[in-house]
Amino acid sequence: MSNQLNVHFFEKASLRGVILAKNVQNILIRYNLWIMLILSFSIENHKSIRDQLVLDLVKPSLKTLQPREKSTWGEQVYAIAGIFGPNASGKSAILDAFGYFFTAIAESATSWQAHPVMYRAPFKLELSSLERSSTYELEFVHAERRFAYGFSVDDAGISREWLRDIPSSRWRTLLDRSRDQKRPYIHPSIPKLGNVTDRELVLSRAILLNHPVLGAVGKDLVESFDSMTVKDTHRERRLSSITESLATGSITFDDIVTLLQVADIGVVDVEIQEDRLPIEVQEVFKGFQEVIARQAESGDRAEGRGHRIQVDIGLEGSDAVIRNLTFKHQGESPDRPSLFIQEESDGTVAWLATIVPAVEILRNGGLFCVDEIDASLHPHLVEVLLSIFADPEINTNGAQLVFTSHDAYLLSPLSDVELAPEQVWFTEKSGAGVTLLSSLADFPRHRDANVAKRYLTGRYGGTPRLAPSGIDRVLRREDA
Repeated sequence: MSNQLNVHFFEKASLRGVILAKNVQNILIRYNLWIMLILSFSIENHKSIRDQLVLDLVKPSLKTLQPREKSTWGEQVYAIAGIFGPNASGKSAILDAFGYFFTAIAESATSWQAHPVMYRAPFKLELSSLERSSTYELEFVHAERRFAYGFSVDDAGISREWLRDIPSSRWRTLLDRSRDQKRPYIHPSIPKLGNVTDRELVLSRAILLNHPVLGAVGKDLVESFDSMTVKDTHRERRLSSITESLATGSITFDDIVTLLQVADIGVVDVEIQEDRLPIEVQEVFKGFQEVIARQAESGDRAEGRGHRIQVDIGLEGSDAVIRNLTFKHQGESPDRPSLFIQEESDGTVAWLATIVPAVEILRNGGLFCVDEIDASLHPHLVEVLLSIFADPEINTNGAQLVFTSHDAYLLSPLSDVELAPEQVWFTEKSGAGVTLLSSLADFPRHRDANVAKRYLTGRYGGTPRLAPSGIDRVLRREDA
């Protein structure tokens, strides 16, 4: 990676000086490994998505199955895709489908097996969709080779599963499985796997068995995905996991201070406060953890990724402690107290919960999905996050960001982040309650057109059909 830093980018984030900016760049330095690049994701029959939708991240310059000579996959794939649309239009359903896809690979051979029916979320506004399979397919690059992996599920389990790659100039089938087959087809060059149940993916079983080929692909897919939602419980789990990251060394105290200074929040130091737990409290927490463990074993984890409480608790006899992050802010008093994370503003919490996993994805490569990226974050902080992913001198490992937003500011000439038409997507609901997806590239427009204005006036769809007169009627309603 170049030793030069785009200082202008960090100056827009209110950082003080080149030295601090270089510290941020050092946070992102890791091994130059491209674990995975997303090319496209296809979804059918998932939540509000009834008909097949395809989110495509490949640049239009790629006309062939593989990049031309002297070109790389990284040059042919967008690092960012933004999905815009009104409330309840299906933006979150697309990201939820990503989460379902990767969680099925991780959990279908383990915790999901304890459930009598297959985990799934079909379109529920018509009975026929409840009976149809839900289908997901991801095209991606793994170890510089193009793959396509997908599966279809219904209440009974896996109805079909497939994996293909392109070793030279055409698609090759590595795995093909359907319910009416006695055994899945596996390419002769791949070691055999053994039997799988009706409700587990071959790739999930391969991870469990540490299969040298299929397990490696599945493991890299799972480890290359992370997501962030606006739910308070999700943010709390994110914040609690920071102490784990500090313990493992994947993030340092200096890293956290620097990342908070990027946001110009006024934090000058971060520490972990440890308090011993009374014996009687230890017993309560031990019982609580045993219940959580039993629920995990019985498959009661609806999200497939377990639960964390807000603080990190270590239970080791009399040395049991409770750990919590504390923050010291700028101030004139030398003895000013530190603040717990619960005392920080929603903006600070949202930034920290988002930027720490983003840094880990940027370090190692992979896909980061953020729902409602503008929630509790200042527009300029959103620009900072997008700019990090968009800058190839900082994002050296091909990390990708897919986000949803209501904020038309990112589409306006005022924004410092310029998104190509193929990076901008719109969702809207049909009269039947079905999510529709379109790209800005699908609409004719002049080079100097004000995209934000046209979006807000409904030129691209994806804007709410408001009825303020209804609110007026509610306000003027006379009491019975």
